[in-house]
Amino acid sequence: MKIKIQEIKDLCLEILTKKGLSTEDAETIVNEYLDGELRGRECHGFAFFKNFGAKLVDPNAKEEVLKDEDNLLFIDGGGKLGQLICNKYVPQLITKAKSKHMAMLGIKNMHSYLMPGTYARMIAENDLVGFIFNYGGKARIVPTGSIDPMLATNPIAIGMPSNDLPIVIDLATSKTAMGKVRLAKKLGIDLEPDCCIDKDGKSTLNPEEAMEGALFPFGGYKGYSLALMVEILSKTMFGLGGSKENVGKRGFFFMVFNPAAFQDINKFKEDVSKLIKEIKSSRKAEGVKEIFVPGERSERLKQENLKKDFLEIDKKIIEEIKGLL
Repeated sequence: MKIKIQEIKDLCLEILTKKGLSTEDAETIVNEYLDGELRGRECHGFAFFKNFGAKLVDPNAKEEVLKDEDNLLFIDGGGKLGQLICNKYVPQLITKAKSKHMAMLGIKNMHSYLMPGTYARMIAENDLVGFIFNYGGKARIVPTGSIDPMLATNPIAIGMPSNDLPIVIDLATSKTAMGKVRLAKKLGIDLEPDCCIDKDGKSTLNPEEAMEGALFPFGGYKGYSLALMVEILSKTMFGLGGSKENVGKRGFFFMVFNPAAFQDINKFKEDVSKLIKEIKSSRKAEGVKEIFVPGERSERLKQENLKKDFLEIDKKIIEEIKGLL
């Protein structure tokens, strides 16, 4: 169904402020759900506002700064929502990286935000390069050759500045995002083939069976290798143990560096934009109208949706959110 952008935003803001959040904090959270929806990423949008944006809110949650050094921040999130932690500490990370050429941020024990790409984009918009690695919180991915879920979906995001739009990749190391599995279950639709297995290791299109079973890594052993490295960087490094320990305790690792350490930032951005133009002007495969770079398609869709001033959201999801009032 169609719903005005401001209407869905106001609805969610009302729910969060009734739970005790300030208007500013509520808007910080809702804006990321809205951004996911505007970018056409329904699996990172309002479909999960009930179980994540609203259910996990704790107005009394308080983070603790474990380390704050020249180019390092380490935060215990204290069960706070990721949007609130990251919108507070990523700007501090950006300031450190600009003065020290490179900076790192580690976070443990916070509830996840929706998309690491949100913060990779924030970093790139400040003329820095950002790498973000997330431990997904629960084993979902099978290692190549296994049928047991041993690794979380462990998303990766990278943001790169240019003279045009920032180049942003945001991807899970699983063949399909867990959000897509949850959304398929909510809407009663099948999954894409060859992405998931049931608990007995048999291929399945059924999202309920997939949630009891496991997801394949993308790209076979390559995705499995990346998932393993991300888990070590964003779980094991923060003392959260192995695959079966501290299930649900999430970890996040941000690494930011300043290209200006190596050359003039304007020249760097000019060269990145030149590379992108060369790629976009390369010969197109049959049936292809345009070649996109990471983040370009979603940004274009966002601007189109903002002009329309409404979103198409399944009626079940709207009714579910209204039921929280």
